[in-house]
Amino acid sequence: MTGPARPRFLVASALFALATFASLATGCVDTSTEHRVRANAFLRGGDAEGAVKECDEGLGKRPDDAGLLILRGKALFELTRYDDARASYEKAIAVGKENEDSTLAEAHLGLAMIGTRQGDWAGARGHFEKLVVINDKDTTSRMNLAKACLSLGDLKCAVEQAEIAGQQRGNDETVLFTLGTVYLRAGNTKDAEATFAHICDVVPNAATCPYGLALVAAKLGDKPKAIAELGRAVDRKLPNPGELASDPGFASLTGEPDFVALVERAKK
Repeated sequence: MTGPARPRFLVASALFALATFASLATGCVDTSTEHRVRANAFLRGGDAEGAVKECDEGLGKRPDDAGLLILRGKALFELTRYDDARASYEKAIAVGKENEDSTLAEAHLGLAMIGTRQGDWAGARGHFEKLVVINDKDTTSRMNLAKACLSLGDLKCAVEQAEIAGQQRGNDETVLFTLGTVYLRAGNTKDAEATFAHICDVVPNAATCPYGLALVAAKLGDKPKAIAELGRAVDRKLPNPGELASDPGFASLTGEPDFVALVERAKK
C-alpha cells in the first residue's frame, strides 16, 4: 500500500536543499556563495553580528561582491549601525554600476529605510524613486514615496504617487488609508472622506475607516462627528492605541472630555 503523494513543492524544496548541501560539501560552490549562504543563515537565525562577520570574511576575498555587501548592509541595519549599513549599500550600488535590477533594488530599499529612520526624507525619496523606476508595479515603494513627499511638503508628488498606488491596489486597506491621508493633507476633504469610506466597503470591520472619517470631521471642525467616528474606531480596536492622544489630526479635540475618555478606552 502506497502512502499519500507528496506535494510537488515539498519535493522540489527537499531536492534543492540536498543539492545545495551537496554542492557546498563537494566544493562546487564558489567561496562568496558559501559566505552568502552562511550569512543568510545567521541573519535569519537572529544573529546579525555573526552575519556581519561572515560577510566580512567573504569580502576579504572578494571586496566587490555586491551580494555580500547588500547582506552586510542588512545585518548592520538590524544592529542599528545605520551609517555603516549605508556605506555598505552605497558600495554595492557603486560596484553594480547602477544596473537597475532586482539585486540593486535591495540596496536602494535599504538606503531608503535608513533615510526614513534617520529623518533624511530627501535621501529616502531619491531611493524610493529608484525603486519605482526599477519596478513600476512596486505599490509599496510608491506608498513610501508618497509618504516621503508628504514629509517634504511636496503635496503634488504625494498625491500623484498615492493615486497610482490606489489604481494598482484599490482594495488594499493600507493603500487606501495612505491615499486618504494624503488627500486630507492636500486639503481635498471630499476625496479623503470618500477614500476612507471605501475602506468600510472592502474591509467592513477595519478601524481605519471610521478613524479616517474622524480625521476628516476634525479637519472640518465637526467635533461631534469626529468623536462619534472615533468611538467606532476604538470599538474596532485601533492598531496603535497609544498614539491616539498625540495624533496631530485630533489636536482640536485635546481637552474635550469625550476625547479624553476615548483615549483611555482605547488603551484597555
